[in-house]
Amino acid sequence: MSGRACRSYTLCVMDTNEQVIARPEPLRAAVYRRVVRLMTSGELEPGQTLTEAGLSKTLGVSRTPVREALLQLEAEGVLQSTPAKGFTVRELSTTEAAELFPILATLESLAVRIAAKSVNLRELREIDAELTLAEDPVTRWRMDTTFHEKLIEGCPNASLRALITRLRVTLSRYEIEFMRRAGQEWEHVAGSRHAAILDALAHHDLDGVHEAIGRNWQDSLDAVRTWLDAPG
Repeated sequence: MSGRACRSYTLCVMDTNEQVIARPEPLRAAVYRRVVRLMTSGELEPGQTLTEAGLSKTLGVSRTPVREALLQLEAEGVLQSTPAKGFTVRELSTTEAAELFPILATLESLAVRIAAKSVNLRELREIDAELTLAEDPVTRWRMDTTFHEKLIEGCPNASLRALITRLRVTLSRYEIEFMRRAGQEWEHVAGSRHAAILDALAHHDLDGVHEAIGRNWQDSLDAVRTWLDAPG
């Protein structure tokens, strides 16, 4: 039984020993990261369900940290709960995407303005070059995520970075599904998707960085929205 074949997800796709969480880890955070990893690997898709009992058994932890992690993901807009049915990965919505992508663009732009002097341009260019060559959709998403994480890594505002991280988790549902299902349509911008951001940073042009980041996320939103609105 594969994750894609069943609508009720019991984490049966991975070896049990790999699933059990090491005790020294903070349990709620560990469960949270595990569910996010399953979602961003494409194993846990929109519409699939998770239960406290199933996760608790598979991860080898009590139901309390599992519930806490699932409630956190619900608060962040990733899951929704249904009485007697557990938690479901929220379906994709054009309206939600149109609301969230611009917010992410604004927050990321602010973080980069604060961190601009500490940005490692060489490292960013190397990551972007690997991203341009990547063919597997999950690999593309991971490389893109790494690029944007490195972009704001030097921002000293921990609260701002945390907001961006949580928002990216929510939007990963859209990015992963789009990249997996739209195939080569993902390449809606020829060559590097981040060239304008890198060039503006190289010239210490913060207004240009702001504009390039906004355009990057708007391009992503346009592609996702076109895909979601397409017949079938």
